[in-house]
Amino acid sequence: MPEENIEVICPKCGGVIDEKTLKCSVCGAEYSKEEYKELKNEILLKSWLLGGEGIMIEEIQTEDAEVLEKWLEGDESAFFGWSETRELGEEKVEEIKEKSKEIKASVEKGEVDIDSIIKENLKLKSLLDVEIAKREELEREVEKLRKEIEILKEEAVRKLPEDAKALKMLEMELRQKEIELEMMKKKLELEGGKEIPEELLKDFEELKKVAKDGKVKDLMDKIEDLTKELAEKDKLIAELKNELKLKEEEMKKLQDMIRFKEEELSRREQDLLFREKKLEKELRNLQLAKSEMENMDELALKRRLEELQEEIKRKEEELRVKMKYLEMKERELKAKMEGLVEQEVALAEEEIKSEIKERKVRTGTRRLDDLLYGGFPLGSNILIYGPPYSKKEVLIYTFMAEGLRKGIPVIWVLTDKTVDEIRDAMSFVLPTYEQYEKKGLVYYIDAYSRSIGDTTEIEGVIYLDSQVDVEGIQKHVDEIAKKIKESAPYYRLAFMSLSTVMAYLDQQALLRFLQPFTTRRKRDQAVSLFLLEKGLHSENEIQMVGYLMDGMIEFKIEAHKTYLTVHGVTEVQSRNWIEVTATKSGLTLGSFSLGHIR
Repeated sequence: MPEENIEVICPKCGGVIDEKTLKCSVCGAEYSKEEYKELKNEILLKSWLLGGEGIMIEEIQTEDAEVLEKWLEGDESAFFGWSETRELGEEKVEEIKEKSKEIKASVEKGEVDIDSIIKENLKLKSLLDVEIAKREELEREVEKLRKEIEILKEEAVRKLPEDAKALKMLEMELRQKEIELEMMKKKLELEGGKEIPEELLKDFEELKKVAKDGKVKDLMDKIEDLTKELAEKDKLIAELKNELKLKEEEMKKLQDMIRFKEEELSRREQDLLFREKKLEKELRNLQLAKSEMENMDELALKRRLEELQEEIKRKEEELRVKMKYLEMKERELKAKMEGLVEQEVALAEEEIKSEIKERKVRTGTRRLDDLLYGGFPLGSNILIYGPPYSKKEVLIYTFMAEGLRKGIPVIWVLTDKTVDEIRDAMSFVLPTYEQYEKKGLVYYIDAYSRSIGDTTEIEGVIYLDSQVDVEGIQKHVDEIAKKIKESAPYYRLAFMSLSTVMAYLDQQALLRFLQPFTTRRKRDQAVSLFLLEKGLHSENEIQMVGYLMDGMIEFKIEAHKTYLTVHGVTEVQSRNWIEVTATKSGLTLGSFSLGHIR
């Protein structure tokens, strides 16, 4: 076979490569001289093995040559083994076997055109190489798509909460497994109706059962619920931010007013000090002048005295004018602060009506209200129980401040704190607390000050001589409650603390006091909080007190973190331990919304 008649086949598409342009006539692929020569030598080698003569070969592929040589000698298994290493598939191998049989039969009859056989086999080999290359390209594409799918999976779950991520990943894995089994089933059916392995059928049926049972749907429903809840929490956070911004603006106004007052008082003090020094100087000058005037005549002395008196009168008048100005500014500042209080109380009237209608009162801590589905029930007695330094008192302070902002009267029963201590604590929670006292919304029953020898008298405070004067406490609370009910729908009461009374009374005496006391507060529709210290009382005492209450909010400290949980009270979103962070001005609760899903 002459060398100039050899057609070099393109391994990409099976077309013929032009020897001059080195381009494929079908796909247009370009080849270098070295690549063309290598392809040509491969064809020459195979032609020679099939009976060609006088062919110059620059490079021989030994493995393919040996296979073809064995096949020509009659060893069919050598060629079919070679075809299996190329992953041609059973159909291709069977097709090649049939063609091989036809060609051998033709050779025996003498009906074979050797040149055409060589060309056909070379072309077939090139086509097979093209198919293998395409298969490898498809495998690379599949791997690329698989990586893109993994990236899309990560993007799909990135913005979801941790619990939702796990559910979403599980749902996607189940979907992927179902698709893979479905594709495997179809592939096996296409390969000649071969029987599907029992293990695959079992996996497929289990997956269908899972989908049929609705577990995937349940996971999707949970993910949708979590997504909606996340949107609601984002909305709530936005509302809290707006409310915080308003409170910060209000606080800034109050701070500006206080700063202005302090500056005015400072200026006033400096002015008075200056006047005092100036008067002292004038007095010294007067005394000096007096000593000098001893030698002056009487008329001159009278004139000088009149001048000095006129100057003193003028200075006194200037001082009176400035004093009047400072008093006027001080009255303006007080009026502005009282106006803010009046405005806050007026705006809260609608909220009070809503509380009475819902039979729930707000606690002053927004997240706690959410946990309690609106707040404490109207007419309830709640025990606030926990160890020292757990900031449980802050819950009571914010609760009382919330009532005052709405114009609801509050009663303090003090057995281990003074009125001044309460005022200091409330100033951090409610800066305008003093104005609410002046409006007559705050009542104190102090059973502590006299027991420590403090004889200070504060107007409006009811003092008792003993911390365990429970009859006096009962009597005065009833009198104040009767007065409040004439103008207010309900009141709020804080008992600080019940531990002091329990330390001095036995269980029977304590029961005789607490039972009627809590019953009357419930009858008055009041909401009362009783502070109880952890570690001071036996379990029996705590259970007895709990029997008289409508519920308890318990605090604990663990690993330098504070937690709270709700016992009784009302329906709540979660009764798990919830992390709490506290400052002097309020409490912040951690996440509890997913507790009912876990």
